[in-house]
Amino acid sequence: MRTKKKHYKIANGEVQLAVSETGQGQTLLFFNGGGATQVSWKRLIHELRESYRLVTFDFRNHGKTTRSSDVSFKGFLSDAEVIMDRVAGEQPLVVGWSLGADLAVWYAAAHPGRVAGLFLIDGAVPVNLVTDPEDLKRRLDTPAMKVGPRLLSLVGMGYRLTPSEYADLTIGVNMHREQLLSAYDQLDCPVELALATKSAGEKGERAERNNALWRAGGEQLARLYPACALQWVDNTHLLPFKEPTTLARSLDAFAQRIRAGSPIPTGDQRPSPTDPALETQQREEK
Repeated sequence: MRTKKKHYKIANGEVQLAVSETGQGQTLLFFNGGGATQVSWKRLIHELRESYRLVTFDFRNHGKTTRSSDVSFKGFLSDAEVIMDRVAGEQPLVVGWSLGADLAVWYAAAHPGRVAGLFLIDGAVPVNLVTDPEDLKRRLDTPAMKVGPRLLSLVGMGYRLTPSEYADLTIGVNMHREQLLSAYDQLDCPVELALATKSAGEKGERAERNNALWRAGGEQLARLYPACALQWVDNTHLLPFKEPTTLARSLDAFAQRIRAGSPIPTGDQRPSPTDPALETQQREEK
């Protein structure tokens, strides 16, 4: 039986980060995706069978956290650092989805010994899918992108990013993904990835092309870091909503392996970094 949930705020400069926590035991700290809030984890958390201390929060300009003019990747990373310093406790297991997965990898790489393990959901794959930033900005500059966040706020999932800010954040994330292998080189904790086979959607040439790149990037990562466990989930990017039971079972098992002493990925375990299939696809994309 879980303890009563606590809600409070932690300051990161001008930003007031909204935090929720409940339960006792090993800490699971959840990093949300861009455009998502801590409500995203409700179904997954409900499916967990083990006892944990569960900590969720909203990044800047999301949910119940206040707004900031700095919506850069670095700004979001600073939110994660404050939560880790002031809320996480000793060696939490970090669960990151999408943007949150990328932030988790970069944080753990810069803070050796701080994280017990990384459970990464459809993110943190070393491939840049934004080959034309101006085209992305045009595609996101729609009435739906302006009205959508306001409608989501009615169910506790709103965010306060303009289409231009959302595009800039997406571009920043993908630029960092081009350097992700250098971050994976520095990791000293167990890693498990759950990646969607249809991450970019199910219809259209762009979705088909990006899904192929995503698949190649994930498989490349598994070859370079064989100690990182990888599973493919046959669904779209919205895995916390569509596959909560699958993720919860994998997360429970991952947490148990960490408690039992999981192997740690190291650089000398990697085979050759060359991935001809991925390189060919990237050349064709350009």
